[in-house]
Amino acid sequence: MSFANSTTEDSLKCDVLVIGGGPGGVSAAVMAARCGASVILAERYGVLGGMSSVGEVSPFMANAQNHTALDAPLYVDWSRKMWSLLPEHSRLPEFDEDMRDYNTCIISKDISALALEDLCLEAGVEILYGYTFAEACTENESVKSCRFLTKSGFTEISAQCYIDSTGDADVAASAGCICEFGDENGDVQPMSCGFKLSGILPILFPSHEKLTALFHQAQESGEIHCLRSDIQFFLTEDPTVLHFNTTRVGRKNPLNGRELSEATLQCHSQIREYLTFFRKHVPGCANARLHSMAQQIGVRESRRVRGMLYQTVEDFYNRKKYEDAIARVHYQIDIHSAAGKSVKEVHLPENEFYELSFRTLIPLKCRNLLIGCRAISLDHQLHSSSRIMPVVCSIGQAAGMGAAEAVRRNCSPMKLDGIQIRKNLIRQGAKLG
Repeated sequence: MSFANSTTEDSLKCDVLVIGGGPGGVSAAVMAARCGASVILAERYGVLGGMSSVGEVSPFMANAQNHTALDAPLYVDWSRKMWSLLPEHSRLPEFDEDMRDYNTCIISKDISALALEDLCLEAGVEILYGYTFAEACTENESVKSCRFLTKSGFTEISAQCYIDSTGDADVAASAGCICEFGDENGDVQPMSCGFKLSGILPILFPSHEKLTALFHQAQESGEIHCLRSDIQFFLTEDPTVLHFNTTRVGRKNPLNGRELSEATLQCHSQIREYLTFFRKHVPGCANARLHSMAQQIGVRESRRVRGMLYQTVEDFYNRKKYEDAIARVHYQIDIHSAAGKSVKEVHLPENEFYELSFRTLIPLKCRNLLIGCRAISLDHQLHSSSRIMPVVCSIGQAAGMGAAEAVRRNCSPMKLDGIQIRKNLIRQGAKLG
């Protein structure tokens, strides 16, 4: 009799290692590869996309000025790929380059994953699925390698430059970088699980105002225990299917394994309540079915990594611009209460934006690491404005370009000229001119 024991893999090497295959990670990997680096993208799930796929998030929140998207080229390339995978009858006749039409912002989670995979494969990125980050091995304030748990045991990957696109800054924390968590009270925004209902009769479905009234009645009667002020729903490419981003679990630490599990179970309980509520009380939903739900709870906020520059909410109010800007942001301050129903929103005028500096992507105390996700060097309030997926695509692509340039120059990202990185991004199609 023989036994199938786990086997170890040979250690892998590349120029740039990207950890995490969400919007930021894919954008980082593709841009680094387009700039000539050999790139490995390590992803723990079996699909790319992060919150857009396993997180069941839809649609893209619009980061636009005068109804024109501010994020390019990777965000637009991704959206174009998704558009091309839709059936002709359910898409616009031509792709909207400026992302002005709502149909361009709807996300189909499975198409999202395939589109991102296409972008990576076309750029020559090596994708490794089923690679869960375990730890960063460091020496002299540099990452020497990263260890991953895989089907064949622990595997080590070494690179010249590393990009943390985990969302939670797991690599940066493991490497000893300085991290912040939450607001002045240590609270982070609540977590949510997106879900979709099918079998909806659109002609009977109530207005948002009437739905909110029914929702409040269900809260008062004890049928709904979710602390929200309303039900947030969005259209999909199928008129009989609606997407809901309307669960909420606060005062749980997304970096604590037990609490993350508890939050997920609470979201699932809320989804059960919503399903009963819609079938029982909402016109057009008597035969509603649970069409799909997030496989990974959505985390709005966790660690933020202190970088060479620390931007604060004053940059939002002052519309701050930087010579080494790598992204422009028009999206509002958007803070969901950790304990209650409220949402704090502060909007910019239509023709205004602020910018994110390249230096916010470069952590202190680590010479060969860049942040390619929402966890860049911002305070709690500014983070709430920049955490959406289109902006994260711009953050990721800048990290990818910076990593490739650091490899080419054989230097630390700390030594790069951010103004030149901005110029290079503009040449690649970024809207920073």
